[in-house]
Amino acid sequence: MSWIAVAAVLSTMHYEGDVSVAGGDYLDVPITVPAGAVECDIAHTDGSDYNILDWGVWAPDGSYRGWGGGNTEDAIIGVDQSSRSYLPGPIAAGTWTVVIGKAKLDPAGGHYSIDVTCSDTATLPVLPKAAYTPVTLSPDRRWYKGDFHVHSVQSGDAQATFDQITTLAQSQGLDFINMSDHNTVAQHALIAALQPSLPNFLILRGAEITTYSGHGNAVGIHDYVDHRLGYNGRTVAGITGDVAAQGGIFIVNHPMLDLGGACIGCAWQHVDDTPWDQVAGMELITGNYDIGVSAFVPRVLALWDMLEDQGNRIAGIGGSDDHTAGMNEGSTGSPIGNPTTLVLADNLSEAAIIDAIKHGRTIVNLHGPDDPLVEFTARGKGGVTAQIGDDVSGVAEATFDVHVVGASGDFVDLVRDGEKVQHIAVTSDDERRTLTDGTPGAHRYRVQLIDPTNQPVVITSHIYVDAAGAAGGCGCNGGGDPGGLLAVLYALKVCGSRPWRWSRRRKLVRSRPDSRAASETDPRAFSITLRR
Repeated sequence: MSWIAVAAVLSTMHYEGDVSVAGGDYLDVPITVPAGAVECDIAHTDGSDYNILDWGVWAPDGSYRGWGGGNTEDAIIGVDQSSRSYLPGPIAAGTWTVVIGKAKLDPAGGHYSIDVTCSDTATLPVLPKAAYTPVTLSPDRRWYKGDFHVHSVQSGDAQATFDQITTLAQSQGLDFINMSDHNTVAQHALIAALQPSLPNFLILRGAEITTYSGHGNAVGIHDYVDHRLGYNGRTVAGITGDVAAQGGIFIVNHPMLDLGGACIGCAWQHVDDTPWDQVAGMELITGNYDIGVSAFVPRVLALWDMLEDQGNRIAGIGGSDDHTAGMNEGSTGSPIGNPTTLVLADNLSEAAIIDAIKHGRTIVNLHGPDDPLVEFTARGKGGVTAQIGDDVSGVAEATFDVHVVGASGDFVDLVRDGEKVQHIAVTSDDERRTLTDGTPGAHRYRVQLIDPTNQPVVITSHIYVDAAGAAGGCGCNGGGDPGGLLAVLYALKVCGSRPWRWSRRRKLVRSRPDSRAASETDPRAFSITLRR
């Protein structure tokens, strides 16, 4: 005689009610879960073509069990496996809470309907999971290529599987990605199970903390960070503080992406109440280059410079915000790696990538991984080479070495404190330049590779230089002072009035710079270079 196990439905409950624009952005709906439940199916609807309600679930002890956001399918909470965006685990009897987020609501309000069915039998297949174990995939200190903004199917609005994501990312030549699913950490145990099969490719644990007034990536966290701004007094400082307490870093995403209802809460509306000393990075460009480079990048750079002017140090970041692993992207799409962030890390590990971001060691390739190579270093005291993110002090003037590969016909801008001070034509596919700036005092510098249409292609983060300044204090730049001839120039008061160069015979002659470079270069910041 054989027995066939039949699932027993333990309870079926129905809840519905009105959702008002008053009372904050979130509404709690208590639901009852019976003893013995192995799986509970929570079907929900906003009953409207206009209103958009988000959905999440919390256990009786107040612990987070998942945030599906705008997922239209049922939320299934199970002991061994839950549906996407939700965490598996014990199902305690008692009063659980469905939290409704008012993502988009008609001024007249809306209406919700929830049906909860709990049973003693699981229906979902169990996915491979593992506890996170730190890995170091390469011991080398070098520039690693990555994408800090990638969504998997664990985000309700995404379709990409882990296999699709890792296949595309590696084909793009990336070394790592940050898995930034919306307001969930359900992806972390799945990442831990997958990582051993990827000996040369690193997946960072992350989450996009998606609020109705700004989005940001938490990188290197292990637990959910409450995203519900305004709920029980939740603040941006509380979010960034919780990320830091987990050893993670916070990156502000697409801060100027104000698209209204087309992207709910995408623009960062917390410039004035963000503790910027707890923000490690900011996306200079998000997604499609052709759209972002003119519509958003200039405004993001202005914000970045304003915050740096205030004494904050924030790394430049690029993120694709890919949701489909490059499938059916169309003309406005931006697959993984477009754009790409280069990170100078001590090794290829989550801890080293996080540390490098904290120190501002980044370069953003605005198109993607195949953008031209740009190397930017400074000469420190005693000839020590300083990297992006470093501080340089005890020098007479700021001196930089720039190496550009594959960008003949483009231009290099030296940017001091947000202002372009030099604009130099790149005349070969493997070009090295020494740039100097004699402006005394403490300043930050970055370089930007600019294409012939005057659009940025590559943007570095900053080097911070405290220079004593050249003798005489007129702010000229020098590439050396053979025989004290610069002192003669100061005495003749040609400093800052006409460009000069040293000929091969060390005779001082007039330069004839590229007309575009001459017209766009700050005349107070010209260079005198010793030609050999």
